[in-house]
Amino acid sequence: MKNLDCPFRAGEREIEILKKETSIILVDFHAEATSEKMAMGWFMDGKVTAVLGTHTHVQTSDEKILSGGTAYITDAGMTGPMDSVIGIQKQVALNRLLTQIPWKFDVATDEVELQGVVIEVDPKTGKSQRIQRIKVPFDGKS
Repeated sequence: MKNLDCPFRAGEREIEILKKETSIILVDFHAEATSEKMAMGWFMDGKVTAVLGTHTHVQTSDEKILSGGTAYITDAGMTGPMDSVIGIQKQVALNRLLTQIPWKFDVATDEVELQGVVIEVDPKTGKSQRIQRIKVPFDGKS
């Protein structure tokens, strides 16, 4: 897909505006390719508190604090049913792929889990001090 505007330059412009109001800036970079997410992390390192990749619905295990104090993870994961194809009932996803016939995306319901990250931040500097992945199963009883 062609970009309407360069996300790197657009992000840089927004950061300048946000820095006038806050030292803590989280970037949710919704992209398909891991290389694009990693490039954004390094580009934003030291400029923002965190760059959190999203879109693929598969939590990665590469969380880290970059050299400039920016927390980073390629994909924070998803909150939803793990016994699925990115949240959709497996058979529905398979039928759609095998037949190329549009099917209603019925959401799966088994093995629901909350995924994401917890980030500790120095509020004065906006730098991240720690990032930790979380995966919390939901049993439907609490």
